[in-house]
Amino acid sequence: MLTVVLFAVDRRLRKRSLFLVINMAFADLMLGTLVPPMFVYVVGFEYQFWSAGLPMYFSALRRIVYTFFSQASLTSAAFISCERFYATYWPHKYRRLSLRAYRIVICLIWVVSLVFGAIFPALKLFISSKHAIYPWMVYALIVIFIICGCNIGIWRKFQHGGVATQQPCRPSQSKRLTKTLMFVSTLALLSWLPLIISISLKLVYHVQIPSLWYYPVVVLNISSSFVNPVLYALRIPEFTEALVLCCSKRSAAPIITATKRHRKIRIEPGQLQLAFEQEVMDAKL
Repeated sequence: MLTVVLFAVDRRLRKRSLFLVINMAFADLMLGTLVPPMFVYVVGFEYQFWSAGLPMYFSALRRIVYTFFSQASLTSAAFISCERFYATYWPHKYRRLSLRAYRIVICLIWVVSLVFGAIFPALKLFISSKHAIYPWMVYALIVIFIICGCNIGIWRKFQHGGVATQQPCRPSQSKRLTKTLMFVSTLALLSWLPLIISISLKLVYHVQIPSLWYYPVVVLNISSSFVNPVLYALRIPEFTEALVLCCSKRSAAPIITATKRHRKIRIEPGQLQLAFEQEVMDAKL
């Protein structure tokens, strides 16, 4: 929630390279807020921690919510990997991407997630769990292959030392952002693979998976919704600066005004070094 709020109040975070990141953060927020209480209630009822029965609609509602927001998070990770791949290999074309393209991509993420969030519980309810797992497993594997392919391509570009940047004036920050988002996509991949393998073995091949293995796998899958925003705050400088400014009592406006005022002063050649040091001190403040 803090990540989403920072994006809403700080204009510096409203850049194209962070649109999909914020979209994934919102999906993680809803996944981490709604799913764990439902999951805890089901597990507590199974282990007889409380005797209150489950309503008839609760199981279907839990599957819809979990599938919807988890697919939105996974699909966002895939599009983040594709965006970083595109920005790394074709930076000039990437700079010409319009806001409309990002709006279309974000709408596509939620439409696809809504479709799978409705199809999977419907097939499981009206046909069988085995038939419901096939489209979900195929889609999840396709998304995982996309994430793996894009990350391998970016990694090879890093290995050859020819990483292009979409911000020529700040190549180090762009490179750091690419590494961070590649790491986020890899974590999403690692949190999804055990769940896909477990559900496939359980529903397709009828392998008896003990609860002591299955429940930690589900917890691992949900825990990625907490890890991703933490990585944003630690690895992306814009989020760190916005967080510091929001927590600080000093407003950012006087700093900008002071910086602009120093730039308007006519500096003599002998005072150039002093003015430069003052500018650096203002920027750090």
